[in-house]
Amino acid sequence: MKLILELSDIPELNKPNVYIKDCDLLLQNINKIIRDGHQKLQIVTDFDHTLTRHEMENGKIVLTSFGMFRECPSVPQHYKDEDNRLSSIYKPIEVDSTMSIEDKTKHMVDWYMAAHSLLKGMKFPKQELIEISKKMIDCFRSGVKEIILWSQKKQVPVLVFSAGLGECVVAALNSANFLLPHVKVVSNFLSMDDDDTIVGIKGDVIHTYNKNEAAIRDTEYFGMVRDRSNVLLMGDNIGDAKMAEGMAHCDVIIKIGFLGRNVEANLQNYLEKFDIVLVNDHTMDVANAILKLVL
Repeated sequence: MKLILELSDIPELNKPNVYIKDCDLLLQNINKIIRDGHQKLQIVTDFDHTLTRHEMENGKIVLTSFGMFRECPSVPQHYKDEDNRLSSIYKPIEVDSTMSIEDKTKHMVDWYMAAHSLLKGMKFPKQELIEISKKMIDCFRSGVKEIILWSQKKQVPVLVFSAGLGECVVAALNSANFLLPHVKVVSNFLSMDDDDTIVGIKGDVIHTYNKNEAAIRDTEYFGMVRDRSNVLLMGDNIGDAKMAEGMAHCDVIIKIGFLGRNVEANLQNYLEKFDIVLVNDHTMDVANAILKLVL
């Protein structure tokens, strides 16, 4: 075990697009994770634009899990039109740097309820989704594979916590061979009848601002991490910073935020919620640099 004396010992933290809220506290928390080792660690990550990139080199925005569903050929145009209309209303609210979390939450609930209602009565395009998911393989951030393989080797549980569509998240992870036994997905999964017609969403709706312990308490993942008091958390939305909130047994949570939209207006807000903010970064270099120190 080798503790770090200063953050400059981790070159990945010294890049100009890396912003740190409290250097002394971050140094302290990284050393706590190193001392405790992999047996005390868990990884909690968002999916859309966290495990996946915000955009490709050509500037094309990477599909979200809802976007993957919309790309399926059999999805009717009226669904796509209404989905686009809802997105044009609520997406600006989601990235608004001036609106309070409380006000945003109300709008996000409205958005997710409306989006899920649109799905009802549609046939689930299982085979089409598999084909779409193959196109997502190149959309994962570089370094995700290293995180998955490192955590597999060290037997560190990984929670992919998504407010998107669970079937799409699972399909993308499967296509990239990332859905290993230690990787668990908590998301909005579809409820379907015997004819694969969508009738709704299973359980309570998970949205951007209620991704916390309440949503995972009764899951297999929660039982896997009872004795793991250290968390490496990653997300791209302010609400993602709360994904480990309420886990009373946690000692240290290092929060990494990926900021790729409306950067100037949102940077300060992100620094208030995340320990490390990565601006327009398409890699997992920082997360991997920290994990490599953990024996």
